[in-house]
Amino acid sequence: MTGRTRPNLVLLMADQHAAHAMSCAGSTHLRTPALDRLAAEGTRFTRAYTTFPLCVPARASMMTGEHPHRLGVRGNRFVEVQPCRTPASLGHLLRLSGYDTAYAGKWHAPQPTVAPEDGFEVVAPFGDRDLVAAASSWLRGRSAQQRPFALVVSFDDPHTICEYARHQPMPYGQVPEPPPPRERPPLPRNHFRTAYESEALRHEQQRAAAGYGTAQFTPDDWRGYRHAYARLVERVDAGVGALLDVLDDVGLAGETLVIYTSDHGDGDASHQWNQKTALFEETCRVPLIVRDPRAETRGVTCDALVSVGLDLLPTARRLAQPERDADEPAAGGRDLVAVAAGGAGHEEVVVETTFERPVGAGTAGRALIEPRYKYVVYGWGAHREQLFDLVDDPGELRNLAAEAAFDPVLDRMRARLLAWCRRTGDTDFCKRLVLPADVDPQVHAEIFAVPY
Repeated sequence: MTGRTRPNLVLLMADQHAAHAMSCAGSTHLRTPALDRLAAEGTRFTRAYTTFPLCVPARASMMTGEHPHRLGVRGNRFVEVQPCRTPASLGHLLRLSGYDTAYAGKWHAPQPTVAPEDGFEVVAPFGDRDLVAAASSWLRGRSAQQRPFALVVSFDDPHTICEYARHQPMPYGQVPEPPPPRERPPLPRNHFRTAYESEALRHEQQRAAAGYGTAQFTPDDWRGYRHAYARLVERVDAGVGALLDVLDDVGLAGETLVIYTSDHGDGDASHQWNQKTALFEETCRVPLIVRDPRAETRGVTCDALVSVGLDLLPTARRLAQPERDADEPAAGGRDLVAVAAGGAGHEEVVVETTFERPVGAGTAGRALIEPRYKYVVYGWGAHREQLFDLVDDPGELRNLAAEAAFDPVLDRMRARLLAWCRRTGDTDFCKRLVLPADVDPQVHAEIFAVPY
């Protein structure tokens, strides 16, 4: 790093990019050379989670460092609050700290395009067409002598896989037709539905069949979906590569912290699921790569538990205000730069979801994830509790909640989720929890002081 005392920040975001869909993460049916390069020059986090696998709640969380339920944002529809128009949100915090802040592309927190009131100069509106050109032009206007800057470049793709599944026009151009079935990507090993899966989850999928577009998919259709999704990820990767080249060309790469991530993932045919909102690993786990020009190591893989919704803002705040106490997190967030350097991640992360009305039935759920076990509970229905050993069963094929031998683990996870809900003020969902066997009667009484 050269003479700048505080690095610039370039935050590159995709929409609906699942963590597994990168060649540096082991995927063999797509190529992501730009992301591979970024990972080789930085740190790739393998256990990064969204706070909510849906656009508006996830993005509002990323910009504020808060859980979506604390922001009052539980879906994409009818969002009236403006959580990003406070001095503590990302754009305003960085601007008040002396950074020039700019935003290009999809905002959706909640309106589609960012506004100056959100703390950013508007470089480009919502949409991927001409996005890279606009962001590149803005970067070329910078120089090492100017104030530090923070630029967010937010791609809509691979979100347009939603239009592909519904046989609708693709906003930024069609993807190539899939090859013959035998040449398409294979089905994931966890493609088929399993015993003891959540009744509520399949009810929501059936209720919104027109939105998902996959109700009648055959195995060959699912393989075609995976082919299209891979091409859309590669389209984003090409844009990332172009922006990395611009940073090199203008001499700013050595002064700029680069972060790549996504708001949430995509089912990508796992569990016969596409899109998001469900609490599967494919929908909740996101890519996260941090390239720090100050770091002494390169090409690191970090398995610490992190949350992009909680951790991006503390990372930016520490970057902009290095004199602040490192032990002063926002909403329990972590500085990702410090975690990449060997610091501690989270002991647990929680992902929340709601299948919003009028399309959905309003089913809510929570997933509590530890380094080994993952506990999921939906608000109603048969098999609404799910327990998985992510070390032995990363595809979530065996629901241990159906086996008495794992009752001690199950009850411990129930207690941890109850404690999290009470600690974070998630009072509405407390009434939907399965309470631990030894719950304090006073706690039970508090939860149901208002019965429904």
